[in-house]
Amino acid sequence: MHLVSNRLGLIANIMKNSRLSIKSPYSFSFIALISALLYCDTVFSSSVDETIRIGVLAHRGNAEAKRRWLPMANYLSTQLKGYRFEIQPLDLQAIQIAAQQGTIDFTLTNPGNYTDLEARYGISRIATLQTREGSQKRVRYGAVIITRSDNKNIQKLEDLKDKRFMAVSKDAFGGFQMAWRELLDHGIDPFDDFHEVIFAGFPQDKIVLAVQNNLVDAATVRAETFAHMAQLNLIKPSDFRVLNPQLFASSPFQLSTRLYPEWPFATLKDTPLELATQVAQALFSLQENHSAAIAANIAGWTVPLDYSPVTELMQRLQIGHFAVQHETSLLAIVKRYIHWFIAAGIAVILLLALNGYITRTNHRLRETDAILREEIRQREASQNDLARYRDTLEEQVLERTQDLRITNQALEKSRVALRKLVEITSAPELNHQQRLQELLETGRNYFELDVAVLASIEGDQQKINTTSGNANLLPKTYGPINQRCASYLIDHSGEPLDVPDVAKYLTDDSVCNQQGWHSYLGIGVLLEGKINYTLEFAGTQTRKQQLSQWDHEILKVMAQWIADELERQMAYESQRRHETEFARVSRMSTIGEMAASLAHELNQPLTGTINYSNSCLRMLKEETPDTDKISQGLKHAVEGATMAADIIRHIRHFVQKDEALYSQIDLNQAVKNAATLISHEIQRQHVILVFELQHGLPLIEGNLIQIEQVILNFMLNSIEAMDRVKDIKHHQLLLKTQSSKQDTVKLIVIDSGHGLPENQSAKIFDTFFSTKAEGMGIGLSISRSIIEAHQGIIQARSLEKSGAEFSFELPITKTA
Repeated sequence: MHLVSNRLGLIANIMKNSRLSIKSPYSFSFIALISALLYCDTVFSSSVDETIRIGVLAHRGNAEAKRRWLPMANYLSTQLKGYRFEIQPLDLQAIQIAAQQGTIDFTLTNPGNYTDLEARYGISRIATLQTREGSQKRVRYGAVIITRSDNKNIQKLEDLKDKRFMAVSKDAFGGFQMAWRELLDHGIDPFDDFHEVIFAGFPQDKIVLAVQNNLVDAATVRAETFAHMAQLNLIKPSDFRVLNPQLFASSPFQLSTRLYPEWPFATLKDTPLELATQVAQALFSLQENHSAAIAANIAGWTVPLDYSPVTELMQRLQIGHFAVQHETSLLAIVKRYIHWFIAAGIAVILLLALNGYITRTNHRLRETDAILREEIRQREASQNDLARYRDTLEEQVLERTQDLRITNQALEKSRVALRKLVEITSAPELNHQQRLQELLETGRNYFELDVAVLASIEGDQQKINTTSGNANLLPKTYGPINQRCASYLIDHSGEPLDVPDVAKYLTDDSVCNQQGWHSYLGIGVLLEGKINYTLEFAGTQTRKQQLSQWDHEILKVMAQWIADELERQMAYESQRRHETEFARVSRMSTIGEMAASLAHELNQPLTGTINYSNSCLRMLKEETPDTDKISQGLKHAVEGATMAADIIRHIRHFVQKDEALYSQIDLNQAVKNAATLISHEIQRQHVILVFELQHGLPLIEGNLIQIEQVILNFMLNSIEAMDRVKDIKHHQLLLKTQSSKQDTVKLIVIDSGHGLPENQSAKIFDTFFSTKAEGMGIGLSISRSIIEAHQGIIQARSLEKSGAEFSFELPITKTA
């Protein structure tokens, strides 16, 4: 303050010596100097003020808490000199810690939290918040429990058993705990008797709407929230039924619960008494029309109320500091010694695992012993057989003959399989996926295995591409049948892996055991010299030995044919991408023809924008500008600029490289869009545009840009054809849409030109065929590709008198 006085005296002397008056034109400079010096003094003074922290329960977020209560802190700072109050938004856990550690001086929280802090840390209330409803001030509030009025099954609180219930949160005093007490008094425990309790959080409006939309059976919110939604016409009170209705003279709302005091402003036990008294006086002096009260949406503060009803509620619910009553229950004991219970459980599990390991080891030892005994028996049997074979050469010859017969049968089986593979790869009626499916099925039948899988390899990720066989034996996750076997196939390009007994080959792999597979056969499929796929077979039975070398060659041939089929599909997809790029180039050519139309379409809105903007600038230079006219002019300028931006955006979407994104298309709207793009060309050629668009035309599914491209090609070709007709009166272009009984929609474009040349209607859609000397012959060819890609039909014909008709039909979207 001394610094401010010195500065004011200095300024007064300067003004006196300079003989300047307030009316002097230089007085404004001195006034600015005074303001700057006072501001510096304020900053200096505030730097030495003592900071007082108010912990506010941020039940709707930190930003909302600061927005609501920061003006209140500024108000207290102006009322109490030497102190600077600040707001600290805290959640329930943080406000407990702050009260315990004494890092705040005051707190503003809900009644339930205050009662808990009072019992634990000795805080004390100095004021209670007041709210206003109409002309009535309220210091208490309650909650409502609501259900839909047409829900005949819920008439009272007891009917809520086994129902779905929604509230704010378990710790919300007005958003749940008030209703919790009423439910307990009526014999209902929300956490035992309800089918489900859903805590939706803030805002509470969505809880009321959840009941209205029948998402839950009942819910609870603060009574004023329900009333305010009705006042704003967000809901109709007649659509709801208030359960356990109660009326109190001190509340204008219908309630389902008792009334409880509003939020208290409390002081911590270590806060100086003199400071607490000054704060209480400042709060009581706050007028309800003060900006701080308006920002906080309150009607001021009153003397602290009796919060014993809140204490009774917490004791009834056994929450807060009364939660210690649960500590002697079985659940509390479990929670307290949960670590010991977990340790004991882990010990039991380890003992069981050890016992299982010992049991499995013994089982394996018994199996090994049995295998060894069987090998000894087989060796003894082999020795006996050798002795017998020496004596029974004739029997050996017969057996050899039988082996040759089996070999011949295997060769015949291979020949049949090869012929089947040739038929599959050359069948024109089969698509790519069907060929792969048939190849897998043929291989599975040939090798007499239960499951076949063709899995693609993409980087480090593998996924199943095609499968055949018993679906129950397929792996539950994407990828090959066995990761270890697939790794072998990748490392040994083109070499089969034949495992007759999986248990012997994959002793440490559990996937095969879980699926029930006992034999395996696989090979890598090479594309461009690299393993891109794995072809695998698995069977539920073990085999005595590996398959023959001829069988392995059959497997290699099958892998090569699958690779050829995949390469053909990749070439087809590459061709499709090339056609898409070619279509985009065609659109770029089309947009060049629409340059004049673009200039005309953009010139009008941009010229209007410039004119309106210049008018607004002239009006702003006037002494008393008409703000209404300026606002209206700027609005028109924005509309013009927006129109120009929409035109540019639509043209950009038309010419950019599309990814064939399909969506629901209104064919009538696509026709209008195309006509808009070339409107200037239509006017320049004096073409009369006639629309016959069927109302309520069904939607089709396709790429909007591609469909518009076909329409534009039809219209531009027709305009060029009519340009050769000298009689301008006959320049008429008809655009017609209609639906048919075959679940299709049709576009028809009819011009009044010379029509198509004779015997050339069949060639009009061929690539590089054109009836114009300067034509490239790609527009209608691309149009045919687009329509056929959309499963449609495109046609062209000459009319009897004059002109030509171009049309296409597309299937409508099938609804489920």
